[in-house]
Amino acid sequence: MAMGLETWLSEIDTRNAHNVARTESYLELYAWTRAHPPDLPWLLMAHLVSRNAGYFMTDLRRVIDDRRTSADAKPIFDNLFFLLERANFLIFWDAWHHVLHHLLGRPLLPGRTTAFMREAWRRYAAAPRIDAAVERQLALDLVHNEQNFIERRAAHHPRFAAGLVAIVGFELAGKDRPLHFPGVDVDIRVGRFRDLEQRIAAGRRIFDEVVADRTQRDALFAWCEAHRHTGSRAVFGGKPGPLLRDAWPVELVRAKFPGVHAEAEPDPAYP
Repeated sequence: MAMGLETWLSEIDTRNAHNVARTESYLELYAWTRAHPPDLPWLLMAHLVSRNAGYFMTDLRRVIDDRRTSADAKPIFDNLFFLLERANFLIFWDAWHHVLHHLLGRPLLPGRTTAFMREAWRRYAAAPRIDAAVERQLALDLVHNEQNFIERRAAHHPRFAAGLVAIVGFELAGKDRPLHFPGVDVDIRVGRFRDLEQRIAAGRRIFDEVVADRTQRDALFAWCEAHRHTGSRAVFGGKPGPLLRDAWPVELVRAKFPGVHAEAEPDPAYP
């Protein structure tokens, strides 16, 4: 059992190379926790949110390639893609490490896992039983940690200022789409991406309204397993778009924005 987890841990760079790989990795690890309970519903949440990021990434490629998009706007939309990719990358880089270390029963070390998350995992491991309240608290702790993890490294990093302005523009124009959760009738939008507490609140809603109910969680998991993530909204009957791997080839992404897949830089405000 541990050998499989060891292998997955060693594959972190490959699994974090692009949105499709990391999105499917979250689902694979969630399936493992279902087979070796207690399951970790945050992994299913991460899969679903990462799916939605992938859809938005291919939407951006369609906009950039549209002849009606001005030459001045294209670099801004490029920067927005890199903001999304950097945030997506950093969350996986952080979470894949500490979740697997927890499952392997290994200590979490300062400098690689935040103090907040080390304490969250300690509380979870010390719980006499994993009931609904303990499960929810861990999921919300993970949401809090990962959103703080990207706050200064991506969401408000100067490199991505143009992309953040573009997100604000979409929101002000009412063009920000609700997140899509197949078979679940909810309208969840971040609303104010630049606001840390708003992103955390959206994560709380995703847990409470999307995955907390076990029957709904099981149905979502079954749908995700039956519909592989490609980045195209066509997978759920939406407007067809390019496959994400074709829209944003890894080599092009890394050449165009060096450092987008670099390890997380230190954040003294959130050690």
